[in-house]
Amino acid sequence: MLYLQLSDLRVKLLYAKHSVCTRDWKHLNFIPAYNKFYYICEGDGWIQIDGKVYQPKSGQLFFAPAGVNQSFSVTNAPPFTMYWCHFTSNIRFSQLFRSIGIPPIITVGNSLRLLGYFEELIINRGHVGLTSSIKIQAVLLEMMAFYIDEGWKETKINIKLSSVNKLVHTIKYIDENLDKELTIGELSQMAHFHPNYFIRYFKTHFGVSPMRYIYDRRMEKAKELLVYSSFSVTEVAYMTGFQDGSYFSTSFKKHVGMSPSDYRQVYQLG
Repeated sequence: MLYLQLSDLRVKLLYAKHSVCTRDWKHLNFIPAYNKFYYICEGDGWIQIDGKVYQPKSGQLFFAPAGVNQSFSVTNAPPFTMYWCHFTSNIRFSQLFRSIGIPPIITVGNSLRLLGYFEELIINRGHVGLTSSIKIQAVLLEMMAFYIDEGWKETKINIKLSSVNKLVHTIKYIDENLDKELTIGELSQMAHFHPNYFIRYFKTHFGVSPMRYIYDRRMEKAKELLVYSSFSVTEVAYMTGFQDGSYFSTSFKKHVGMSPSDYRQVYQLG
């Protein structure tokens, strides 16, 4: 499942910087529309995701996914000095990583490699050239691959592939048919499960119900189409399973925090 979704991954850098945090470094109970990487060089602080508090230390990389309730703050110790970046993506990492157990914090063995990634982002974001956007995309994808590879090693999970594989074709079918009406009966039959068991099994692996997953994927697909295509908002609505353009716009604004047109204006490349 991870392979299927990551094969279509697209990312867009918003910010990248090396910072010494001040005593005012604090933000409570917010849900960002972007993903964040923090690489801690030194200092202390805490970050809370979905109610769980973490205190990343020097030499650790922290990943905070978009769409998840978060808080962060300094402590009484000297605040963080860190490299960080914010970026958007066309897939929702929180559900994906939760399903396979990749942790938000990893201890970095090869810090020079990771620091090189951050420096590349900072340089190319600050000096726009012909190939800067390509280099930024490449580095962000390298960073995500680095994080997933190292996180996968740290989890040491024993996944029951024969069981999980029953969902692979279902997930692929959902992603290929987001423009169609999808039902629990249809999906559970495809996975060879009783509908009630299918709902419980799906939620165990993805943290959300099948219908919530479909809704979230439709929103992610809509964001991708708005940024990377010239389709009208109405066309995007139909392509993501909404038969009413007005209802799509209302749902999108409630989910993302801005209208489809505003989202396109803010995030569209070039």
